[in-house]
Amino acid sequence: MSRTTDFDKEETITKAMNIFWTKGYEGTTMRDLQTATGLQKGSLYNTFKSKENLFLLCLEKYGANSATLFYVDGDPKNYIKKFFKRLVDEGVKEENVSGCLIMNSCIEFSNTKSAPAKKSKDLFATVEKNFENVVNAIKNKTTHDTHELKTNLITAAFSIREISKFKKDKKFLKQIANNVLKELDIAI
Repeated sequence: MSRTTDFDKEETITKAMNIFWTKGYEGTTMRDLQTATGLQKGSLYNTFKSKENLFLLCLEKYGANSATLFYVDGDPKNYIKKFFKRLVDEGVKEENVSGCLIMNSCIEFSNTKSAPAKKSKDLFATVEKNFENVVNAIKNKTTHDTHELKTNLITAAFSIREISKFKKDKKFLKQIANNVLKELDIAI
């Protein structure tokens, strides 16, 4: 007979996600996960089976949370403006030192064919698709090359997330955004 789980799995995944986000997959130990979640090693393994499986659940949760910020409809230029303004505003917060979990994971697993590498790349592909959808909505109003504009937006977004880990200069971060947004006659 198996024991019942007397803790909130979603809360545990959120706590673990924050540790993985800060320390990376390889840098996170089972002791770190125990400390963050308040659970014993056995409870973590009985519930999540492995560190890797828990990490995959964390990536899924992060991806689902990120998807709520994706473009659906409305003015695509207004969406882009708000998106980059949020990145800059979040980037200058002192507690924001972790960047983007998707980008961090893509970099950490870039030379592997593991399940976390595949999941990270799949999540990055959804981010690319989001920007592609926005660019396609804008393209009807401009003559910009879709692939080039999508690539420039992704590059700027991830540059802001990565640079904001160590440089909390709002003017600098806005300049990164505005350099690509000027192609669309947008400024933040």
